[in-house]
Amino acid sequence: MLETAIHQALDLIGTHSALLTIVILLVLLVSLAFCYLTQKHRFTVREIAVLGMMTALHVVMAEICKIPIIPHVLELSFGFVPLALTGMLFGVVPAVTVAVIGDIIGALLFSAGSFYFGYTLTAFLTGLFYGLFLHKKNLSVLRCAVCQLLVSMVCYALLNSLWALNWVTKTAAGEYIGTRLLVQPILYPVYLLLLLLMRRYRKPLEGVLKK
Repeated sequence: MLETAIHQALDLIGTHSALLTIVILLVLLVSLAFCYLTQKHRFTVREIAVLGMMTALHVVMAEICKIPIIPHVLELSFGFVPLALTGMLFGVVPAVTVAVIGDIIGALLFSAGSFYFGYTLTAFLTGLFYGLFLHKKNLSVLRCAVCQLLVSMVCYALLNSLWALNWVTKTAAGEYIGTRLLVQPILYPVYLLLLLLMRRYRKPLEGVLKK
């Protein structure tokens, strides 16, 4: 019964994928306008250009800079690096914006002109986690570890496995998702190490990108 409900929900999401993506974009536009009107900090032209560069880097690194370990199941992707850096230096709304816009552009360029709302939602949450945990905080190892754990397990292992149900048969779904949930922790130390390296060089990066 649970499996049937999940597939019905996925079918509903697939049917209204474009509409749901537009809703997320509208939420982002409202959030950007709210931040602009309420925050004392105003993004400079240089910072806006940097965010555009981060979006481009996210697309390139997510789609091209990846190393397949187990075909279609486990691959090491460096697309999270620009997202984490954006969250660290600019905050929640810029990180979410880069994540969502990058996801849509990547889908249009590398997925035969189609995209699926589920992965856009994953991108939204990934940017949200990086912005909430890493911006203007005392970046302890524990904070970085918890942040990456949420991204790796909630976004990559759980949600992306759920969205993948659309492209696997019901008989193979359990084995496929089980494999993804088991192998994702293998990549966690690699992602965390890269996050800690960004934390270490945060000040020099901030000086180069924001000033």
